[in-house]
Amino acid sequence: MDASNTAKRPTILASIGRRLAARLIDCALAVLIFFVVKFAAGALSVYVPAVTPKAGFLCAFFAAFAYFLLADALPNGQSLGKRLLSIATVDRKTRKGCSISQSFTRNSGALVVIDWVWIFMESRTRLGDMFAKTIVINT
Repeated sequence: MDASNTAKRPTILASIGRRLAARLIDCALAVLIFFVVKFAAGALSVYVPAVTPKAGFLCAFFAAFAYFLLADALPNGQSLGKRLLSIATVDRKTRKGCSISQSFTRNSGALVVIDWVWIFMESRTRLGDMFAKTIVINT
């Protein structure tokens, strides 16, 4: 999604189904990250006694949580799930990919169930998108 194409193409908001499917893919990836880091910490604890099971769990949790919060700031505003489904999170005005701060802002709200209720409104914009000034579009 380069700048010359975004200015010429009309903006088409991503469907609720694609957004939900992308979120499910990203949640599955976050779970995978959790287990990979937890397994690596467990293997490391054999050689480094300071790496306790609790420390391994915390590292795994924070790695997965970081992906969940910041994934939309990956290149072109596309987490892995969004890239697979050809959608992207972009700034509402500039149509550039989502920044780190926007990704954090929009996904912090996703932790609250009521955030997703807003997606069923006519604008198809979650509460987190409103705060972060982002939209999710087809690419």
